[in-house]
Amino acid sequence: MQRPTDDDHRTNVKPAPAGAEPEPDQATPDPRSRPRRPESRREAAFARLAVYAMVGAAIVLVVAGLWRLRSLSETNAPQALSIADAQAVARTDDRPAPPLRAPVLGGDGELGLADFPGKFVVLNFWASWCGPCRTEAPGLEAMWQRFGDRGVQFIGVDYRDNDAAGEAFQREFEISYPSVVDPTGALAFDYELTALPTTFVITPDRRIAYRFVGYVDEDLLRRTLLRVLGDAP
Repeated sequence: MQRPTDDDHRTNVKPAPAGAEPEPDQATPDPRSRPRRPESRREAAFARLAVYAMVGAAIVLVVAGLWRLRSLSETNAPQALSIADAQAVARTDDRPAPPLRAPVLGGDGELGLADFPGKFVVLNFWASWCGPCRTEAPGLEAMWQRFGDRGVQFIGVDYRDNDAAGEAFQREFEISYPSVVDPTGALAFDYELTALPTTFVITPDRRIAYRFVGYVDEDLLRRTLLRVLGDAP
């Protein structure tokens, strides 16, 4: 019997019916199953690197922004004041008095300029550890006793002090007018202080009439208050 030849096989293959699925060995290969070319792998690697670089740059910008904000806040924060160990002179200062309200030293509640409508206010920034503040304390109390019933209110501001030390200071010099506390220096910052002690004379319409930097002399303060009250000779 004669063995079939390759030509016989080719002539005996029947064409597939129209619309029939091709045999498995004749199916079109899926492009997704093809191995990725080296160029494609490099492109994907570069794309990942680009994403990492953008994320890193964003992190750097955020950190830099936070650092900038911190630097600005530290720059604008109240700074420690120097000591003005010299007798003050009366300097005119016609500008609005910043709002003031703070806890009372050695007492309950708060105190502010708004609590004394229609009155002049002598606002004295001091601290128990400030030498010149001790020098001026007796004179301030004497002027409070003289002008307190003439429409002048004295208020002290205890700057960055220990409450117990501040209360001891008031007892030592028998200060009878109230003081408020400024533990962070925020009030001193609002009033643009450069040194302790500093005293302001504030008018009833809440404008600063005079500023004294250094320990205020009793006689100078007396003459200044007489002037603003209209009683100056």
